[in-house]
Amino acid sequence: MPAPASAHSIIDQEALARLRRFGGDKLLGDMIELFAQHGPERVVAARAGFETADSVVVKAALHALKSSAGQLGALAVQELCAAGEMRAAKGDLSEMSLILVRLEEEVQRALAALASDRKPAP
Repeated sequence: MPAPASAHSIIDQEALARLRRFGGDKLLGDMIELFAQHGPERVVAARAGFETADSVVVKAALHALKSSAGQLGALAVQELCAAGEMRAAKGDLSEMSLILVRLEEEVQRALAALASDRKPAP
């Protein structure tokens, strides 16, 4: 069994450093908060689209999640979204169930890895 991935292998630390350089800890914390709030919602939206065979909904949800994951360096989330988005754009939902299960797991792993950079609640 492989060793658990460290936070550094789940999140591209250079992406976090870019956000810090651009807007400091506040911007980074705000971006993580948005990802924490909307990331799981987008997975739920993609699953709802999948369950109703609506590839347009799936594509839109995965596209939005891909973008925010990319900004935070959540590479596995970004890659899964890209793969799912490409399939959904072609109307192919055949592997979407597996992609969504993995995506749910990877979003949670990314959130756990980002927890130390998250701003404290008011």
